[in-house]
Amino acid sequence: MTDKSLLDCTDNTRELGGIRTSAGITKNNVYWRSDVPVEPTAADVEKLILAHITEIVDMRTEEECLKKTCGFADKCGFRYHHFPITEGSGVPESLPAVPLSYMDIALAENMPKIWKVIAESENGVLFHCTAGKDRTGVVSAIILMICSVEREDIVSNYTVSREYNRKKLEAFLAANPQVDRDIVLANEYSMNRFIDLFTGNFGTVEHYFEAIGLPSGYAEMIRNKLTR
Repeated sequence: MTDKSLLDCTDNTRELGGIRTSAGITKNNVYWRSDVPVEPTAADVEKLILAHITEIVDMRTEEECLKKTCGFADKCGFRYHHFPITEGSGVPESLPAVPLSYMDIALAENMPKIWKVIAESENGVLFHCTAGKDRTGVVSAIILMICSVEREDIVSNYTVSREYNRKKLEAFLAANPQVDRDIVLANEYSMNRFIDLFTGNFGTVEHYFEAIGLPSGYAEMIRNKLTR
């Protein structure tokens, strides 16, 4: 794993391809996870179009969007979807509160709209929040659970955000010394505990989709897109 983002305009854009599953390896250029792409370069645009990643899902709040506009919101050749997830947009009060906030993200009002794009889109999807760690991390973890990726690899896919976001997060911690660094740095506890809560509440991703009002068949649709 390299700490080089796939896009020039971001710090934390990564593939969900090339990850081991119980049946093989996930496909490239289906789902990309990212922090906010503010000013994409011509090379970024070309790279996404060549990879057929043309659906952009922005999970940031209205306030976050006003501060930094997604650079693909008005780019020709891309379909931009803004589905604000207010849950997970702030800093939880404690480390044990982090996985609880991730459950709130998974059950957020706009989450069914996000899954609809991810499951039904004919082209590849880039989904992002601000740092590409929490809201994006929850969606990524659930996608990988659908594909029967080993827990340790799901956790690793989450925690590597520490490396990609190192400079930004260290700057945030320096400006906010009262914040516990374990809360804002992606760590094994947060994702492991989220997986425990998720499976304890829903059992399977199929049951999760049913709980949020979606067809359980969405899991198979996503699995078929991402696995060989």
